[in-house]
Amino acid sequence: VVRRGSSGRDAVTPAEAYFESLGWSEDDIGKVKSCYRRHFHLSLENHVKPVLTWLADLGLSDAQVRKSVVRFPILFTCSLERNLKPKEQWLLDLGLDNSQVAKAVARFPKICGCSLEANLKPLVQWLLDLGLGKSQVANVIARFPQICGYSLEANLKPLVQWLLDQGLDNSQVANAIARQLQICGLSLEANLQPLVQWLLDQGLDNSQVANVQICGLSLEANLKPKVRLLGARGLSQTDIARTLATSPEILGHSLQRMTYRIGVLESAGLLTGASFRTAVKMTDEKFASRFG
Repeated sequence: VVRRGSSGRDAVTPAEAYFESLGWSEDDIGKVKSCYRRHFHLSLENHVKPVLTWLADLGLSDAQVRKSVVRFPILFTCSLERNLKPKEQWLLDLGLDNSQVAKAVARFPKICGCSLEANLKPLVQWLLDLGLGKSQVANVIARFPQICGYSLEANLKPLVQWLLDQGLDNSQVANAIARQLQICGLSLEANLQPLVQWLLDQGLDNSQVANVQICGLSLEANLKPKVRLLGARGLSQTDIARTLATSPEILGHSLQRMTYRIGVLESAGLLTGASFRTAVKMTDEKFASRFG
């Protein structure tokens, strides 16, 4: 099998030809091939087909199988018997169900390259020592498998120590990590420290900060403009702090949605902190029915 190129005719390996037969794009095949540089000679029967079959048997769709391999081509070098199947069974034993294992692999295929002894088991023990129950640990890995790629020493332990230094107790730290999984992937200096200080400046206490699930939102591009809007439209600092503490998910809505609904409430003479929190969370149909 050959492919015509501008510099002549380049031999196509059996693996490339097989990927093409599956409908993979040249770009995706190129990403897989580039990982192996000049040694892209994977055995179809010993490497490629067994791994693709295992991924499909886990429950991944054809598109998820392709994306997983493109994102982590080293999957083809993982042994089914010594690596992939034992890892699958370990995740099931931890408490994930079959669909959660499939989703974890699809979201973070690099989990297949993590060592059970050096990475995954120490991570689970650390989470248990932190105060999470086994079902919570399983939920953490199911919802945010990327945590398996973080270093205990360089990322997770410094994060916990920083949270303790902010005045949170052990149970609050465990709760923060269990509920706000993305916090584990954020930079202390660039993200968490400015966010926590901003929340404290808004009037929240440490306990409330630990429960505010907005770590994935940009402070400058998202949170500050929305809080400025609330203040400019007449909500008191107390109402703003209460909104952040009790209904932080509101800040995940667009600024346009918030502006429009505040305007409707203002026109009807109904704008209060409580009415705003209720109105923004309504569906479009329910809002229109009640205030339209």
